[in-house]
Amino acid sequence: MVPPLQLRRCVSCQGLYVPGNGPCPRCGMREALAVEVPPLGTVVAVTELTSPAEGWSAPHRIALVELTEAVRLLGIVEGPLPVIGDTVGIRKEGDVYRFNSAPPG
Repeated sequence: MVPPLQLRRCVSCQGLYVPGNGPCPRCGMREALAVEVPPLGTVVAVTELTSPAEGWSAPHRIALVELTEAVRLLGIVEGPLPVIGDTVGIRKEGDVYRFNSAPPG
């Protein structure tokens, strides 16, 4: 089973955002609460790079995925390139998000 994703909820404006070292991207407040969300999202945009930067294998597939909570993540697609509107499973490895074309079981 894929663990839930970790987000932050600003105590001032209630905005959700991806955890990081900086303040809330909406209002600048530094105080936030941890929030867990399901590891699923909807594909908003996709692309396949046939000549990626050095160090990346070709083809290099990336997608922009929106969570139900209206937070968008950019990450690497594993497997076939999904279609806009597809639901994908999401997992985080370090600072990198990875998307699977089929939701986790």
